[in-house]
Amino acid sequence: MILCIGVAADSTFLTGLQAVREAGLEHRAVDLPSLAMRGSVCIPLDDSASATIHQGTDVIRIGDVSAVWCRLLDVSTHAPDPRFATTAAGHYQAFLRLFEHLPIRVMNPPLREATGFTKVLHEVALATIAEWSVPRTCLTSNPDEARTFIADCPAGAVYKGASAAKTWAQQYQPGDDALLERLRRTPVLFQERIVGPDVRIHVVGGEVFGEVIRSSALDYRTVLGENDYRPIVPPDPVARGCVRLTETTGIPLLGVDFKIDAASDEWFFLEANSMPAFEGYDRRAGGAISRAMTRWLAGTS
Repeated sequence: MILCIGVAADSTFLTGLQAVREAGLEHRAVDLPSLAMRGSVCIPLDDSASATIHQGTDVIRIGDVSAVWCRLLDVSTHAPDPRFATTAAGHYQAFLRLFEHLPIRVMNPPLREATGFTKVLHEVALATIAEWSVPRTCLTSNPDEARTFIADCPAGAVYKGASAAKTWAQQYQPGDDALLERLRRTPVLFQERIVGPDVRIHVVGGEVFGEVIRSSALDYRTVLGENDYRPIVPPDPVARGCVRLTETTGIPLLGVDFKIDAASDEWFFLEANSMPAFEGYDRRAGGAISRAMTRWLAGTS
């Protein structure tokens, strides 16, 4: 049996759940907000395989579970009252640890890839594993150091947050110079701008699915209905590197981002998302990504 656990309002979770249903795989689904309000969790400290999830009269025994599709989100801040918030936070923390240590297939172990909490370490560590190039990068809280780096970027520089929190990449403009003094309070990640299309590659176990994105915006995620999306077969070194990342990190599903330099055709690694929102890419790929997920969960890939 496959345990599908996440948030019913999360379209990525629902895409995976629907794929499991369409594949005809035996499964049980758990909605985290509903569980916090009307259910309970019991995890014996000396035997995690004996853990149970109670949803009214429905009891899911972890020992009966062969694989897990999980999109764990902390919903406690959206709870209608403090009691539900405390319960939701407790469930979230318990599942983070439970799914990290179960001896079964979990997509994805939620605490497995810790470098994502700081972008520079993440980028350098994973690029080294896969033997990829990365854009020249400067993480700094020193305004003068930032100015020197920016001046040395002939195609311009981009900047974004340095932590795991989601931020939008922006191009550095001359008018931004006055903002550099704010760096003294918080570091920012600067990178040399790579002029060319974006590529998102989803890797599911040993299967690779690529899409090239051409956009008028620096960060294609900031615009809707204007981008050009096309399937792409990545070069062998890129594809092999993506598979190597899943093997080395122990994370079966990754969304890996690249830029292609339009002048040289060189690929530059940006980051690998261990909790990718893949439903749009999957839809354009005719469901190929989610079908690969079901094969991995069923143990047939």
